[in-house]
Amino acid sequence: MWKVGDTGWHNDKTHPMLAKYLDKLTAGKEKQKILLPLCGKTVDLKWLSDLGHTVVGVEFAKQPVEEFFQEQDIQYTVEDVEAVKGKVYKSKDEKIRLYLCDLFELNSSTEGQFDVIWDRASLVAINVQDRTRYADHMMSLMKQDGRYLLDTFEYDTSKYEGPPTSVPDDVIHTLYGEKCQIERLEKFDSITEWMKINWNIEHFYEKVDFITFK
Repeated sequence: MWKVGDTGWHNDKTHPMLAKYLDKLTAGKEKQKILLPLCGKTVDLKWLSDLGHTVVGVEFAKQPVEEFFQEQDIQYTVEDVEAVKGKVYKSKDEKIRLYLCDLFELNSSTEGQFDVIWDRASLVAINVQDRTRYADHMMSLMKQDGRYLLDTFEYDTSKYEGPPTSVPDDVIHTLYGEKCQIERLEKFDSITEWMKINWNIEHFYEKVDFITFK
């Protein structure tokens, strides 16, 4: 999809929900270790790094990883990482580390666990049949006192099936509710005229949930 330019999920500005809830997400702490699964080339990576946090991204496509460093004018090195069957791209100060690999190959033995997970375009990109595995994997990467900001969408799947996929509230609670507390921070309709015309839907709800272990 990157090669053909089908990158409608990419935003060239810091995500407004991340900026709005950053203090809550970091618990007001400095130098947090933050995971961005399926990060693409989001500018959130540099924004968080510039604030003093260590940022780890995971992406399966080479193009956005290299474009991120080039577009942000960040010098980087590339190393093979046998443990993830892929590579890691690291900024000179190693405060930004982007793994080029299958998301499920990155585990706590490679990077330890994270203080924060910012899930903006990841769960909504995962195949429906892999959602349980995905949620379990994310929870295995989060520290016991960690914080997880989840941004998802919900719409009428009888009219459009994605991408991005629709994630109803009951699915979120099934995936995370047994082990975690889920606090709904926002739900709003972000429908555009383009969506109405091309996807034939009337509503496109964006939902933001704050997830912590019980």
